[in-house]
Amino acid sequence: MNITSLTLEILIIIVTIGIYSYLKNYEKKAKQKFIILFIAVFLFEIMSEPMWINHLFNSWAYLYGNVSWIVTLGWVDIFFVSFIIVDKLIFKNKKLSEKIKFWLYLLIVTIITVPLEAMLLKYGFRSYSSALTDTFSGLLIPFTGVPIELLIAVPMIAALIIPFYKYVNSIE
Repeated sequence: MNITSLTLEILIIIVTIGIYSYLKNYEKKAKQKFIILFIAVFLFEIMSEPMWINHLFNSWAYLYGNVSWIVTLGWVDIFFVSFIIVDKLIFKNKKLSEKIKFWLYLLIVTIITVPLEAMLLKYGFRSYSSALTDTFSGLLIPFTGVPIELLIAVPMIAALIIPFYKYVNSIE
């Protein structure tokens, strides 16, 4: 099965619309939360742009250099899915400390990201710059073709984005 760039772009947009529709029904200030998370992810992508290369997307999908708003939406989707799983499914009626929730968000974001990154790499939508590949250990996450370093990078990235998102949303 081969995935075209337009198929992937439309799929991400549809998933985003679905998640946003869910948020509008269950979250106060859904639009604000969505915009804040999009900005948080986008800022991080601008800073980390030299590390990974997005390939094959249509020209309209790029906002700045190698930064794709479609990929940004994909990350926003991953974060919101992790928030929904932790806040609405696992601990729906239970009070849980933000510290425990934070670690669960990181775990779930990583679990979701690994197979998606494997798919992006497999179909040629993503590659890594030589600045990264030169430092890789050569070990791969079993059955994925994804460098093991992703298991450190994703939680580190998420550990920067989630507090920004939570803090900015807490400001009245």
